[in-house]
Amino acid sequence: MNQMNNANTVPNSTYSTNSMSPADNTQTTTVTTTETTRTRDKKAKDYKNFVFGIYAGLNTTKFKGESVNTGGDLSGRLGYQAGFFVRGGGRLFGQLGAEYFASSSNYFTKGDGQSAQNIQDQINIQYVQIPVYIGYKLLESDRGISAIRLQAGLEYANRISSSSGRFNLTNAEIKSGTFNALGQIGFDIGPLLIDLTYHHGLSNSITNPTNGNTTTTGFNGSQRRVLSASVGFKF
Repeated sequence: MNQMNNANTVPNSTYSTNSMSPADNTQTTTVTTTETTRTRDKKAKDYKNFVFGIYAGLNTTKFKGESVNTGGDLSGRLGYQAGFFVRGGGRLFGQLGAEYFASSSNYFTKGDGQSAQNIQDQINIQYVQIPVYIGYKLLESDRGISAIRLQAGLEYANRISSSSGRFNLTNAEIKSGTFNALGQIGFDIGPLLIDLTYHHGLSNSITNPTNGNTTTTGFNGSQRRVLSASVGFKF
């Protein structure tokens, strides 16, 4: 009888599973979502606080004291620039950069009994410039990727080469280092940037107003007045 009972008795067995309750699943999902949000917010904050960019564009230059020839060719004034910058901060930010800046001025001076052909020529000067800005974003997107910027600053321009045609100015006469005040309005459209900049020369670019002979060239003020436009990308 005991043997029959033992034969019909089912041995006790223990089964274990690693299933989680719905509450545990909810907690895990919540933690993962929170961490993802924090990572995304950190990346957005880092993007707003630090930007590196490159750009290139065209500029037009004239000198403060020059006389304007109404028959002059605008293409004679066109130069170009290319550079890079780093920008740090939030809505209020600072910016430091470096650029190669080739300027051309189709200079014209009035002569006494001379033809315009004899007193008109281009003055081409190439610089390495170091611009420093303080800026403010008038409008910006939530992540700061797109914005309208207003900037003001100062730049040091170091001459590296020059040519002056008939004016025959030497490198000694074209000042090697000058300072310019800067005003800029900029547009950030995603990774694309567009900048419009005014460079206002604070010191003379030409230190001796002669053409190497006894005849004056008519430089009544050689502070540069430059308008430049650039497009570029930021990362």
